[in-house]
Amino acid sequence: MNKKLKIIIVSSLAFLAAIFPQKISHAEIEQTIIRRELIKVGVRGDSPWFGFRNDGEWTGYCIDIAYALAESLSGNTINPIMVKLITSTTQSRWDMVTSGMVDLECGPNTISAEREAKHGVYFSEPFFITATQILAKKGRQEEDVNAGNGIVGVVKNTTNERDLQSAYPEGKIDNKYLSREQGLKALVDGEVSGFASDGTLLLGSAYIMNLDRENDYTLITINQKNGRPFCAGYGFILPGGKDNSRWERYINDFLANDKKAQRIRKKWLGDLSENSQRLYDACTQE
Repeated sequence: MNKKLKIIIVSSLAFLAAIFPQKISHAEIEQTIIRRELIKVGVRGDSPWFGFRNDGEWTGYCIDIAYALAESLSGNTINPIMVKLITSTTQSRWDMVTSGMVDLECGPNTISAEREAKHGVYFSEPFFITATQILAKKGRQEEDVNAGNGIVGVVKNTTNERDLQSAYPEGKIDNKYLSREQGLKALVDGEVSGFASDGTLLLGSAYIMNLDRENDYTLITINQKNGRPFCAGYGFILPGGKDNSRWERYINDFLANDKKAQRIRKKWLGDLSENSQRLYDACTQE
C-alpha cells in the first residue's frame, strides 16, 4: 500500500500503458460477461463523486466508468454489453465480489495487501488518492478534537477506524455508526464533536447535506507519527485467485489505456477541491 501511494496517479497509469500495450486475451470472467451480454457492477450509493443518487438517478464516477467498461468489452461482440448496477455497502462489498453477485465493485475502496488476503480479492491499481480526516464544527468542537478531548465518530471496521485508533485517544472514539450519513447527522445534532472518514467523501456528503462548510465546519487532518497523513489509494474490488488474474490485468489495462476511462476520471475526480489537492500532494511526495 505504501509503495502504491508514492506513485502519482498519472505516472501510474502511464506505467501501466507501457506494460499493457496490447489487448489482454479474454479470460473466464470476460467470457462470462460476453456470453450473458451483461456486466454486473457493485456501486455504493453513499459516496459523492464516486456513486450516489441525484433525484433518484444514479450518478458519479463509478456509474460512468461501468458503462465505459461495458463499451470496451463490447468491442468484439455482436450485441452491446448491458450494465446492471447493484447497490453495495461497506459491509457487503467483499461478499458481493467473492460470491459472484458482481463482476467487480467500484467505490472508495482503500487498497491494502492485508485486505486482499483477508477477503480473498484483488484490488485494481489506484484511480484516486485521499486521506483520513475529521469533520468538526468550527469553534468549541474543533478545539475539543484538536486537544483529543472530543468524541469522534467513525464507521466500524473501516480503515478510517484503524487510522483513528492509531492517532486519537481510544476512549474518545465512537464506532457504532454504520454509514457516513448516520455519523454526520450525529455531528450536526451535537452527539459527537467530530466524524472521521476519507476527506473527499466528507466534503461530498457535506455538500449533499447542504452543510455550510466554509462558515460552520472544518476538516482536521490526523497524521501518523512521521507527520504524514493516513493516505488511502482507491481501487476496484475484483475476484481473487490465480484464475482471475487476467481479469485484474484487463481492468488495469482498461484504466491505463482507454481514452474514455481517462476522460471520466478527469470529469469526476480531476479537480475536486483545494483540500483534495493538498492531500494528494502530501500523499504522493517522496
